[in-house]
Amino acid sequence: LAGTPRSSLPLTQIIDQACQEAEAYKDAGVDGLIVENMHDLPYTVCPGPEVTAAMTVISAAVRQTCPRLALGVQVLCAANQQAVAVALAAGLDFIRAEGFVFSHVADEGIINACAGNLLRYRKQVGAENVQIFADIKKKH
Repeated sequence: LAGTPRSSLPLTQIIDQACQEAEAYKDAGVDGLIVENMHDLPYTVCPGPEVTAAMTVISAAVRQTCPRLALGVQVLCAANQQAVAVALAAGLDFIRAEGFVFSHVADEGIINACAGNLLRYRKQVGAENVQIFADIKKKH
């Protein structure tokens, strides 16, 4: 996405590609999808607002493409509050939260447990309908 070291595509092209891929998965019969900024390497613990904005626009477009699929988002790295904001704005069903219970050291630095703050934030912004699929411990 814009602002990352390897960014090369305009946002419109990323949106088109995400929607085409979502359509292909939908046609293949999947039950749900997750939108991630997995190629924004190297990750930072606190991505900028441009990442949240882009993920919101991309996720909203994928939601329009696949209105009946369960759809979620993860904003890397461990930007769990940003993911809740994206999900709320884009009408998504869930987020994947990294570091929900246990803190850990990752290549991006220290990832602190976020359950308390994330659940409070979700309540404050009125996103209780956004489910949290939590990594209890880091998956890799």
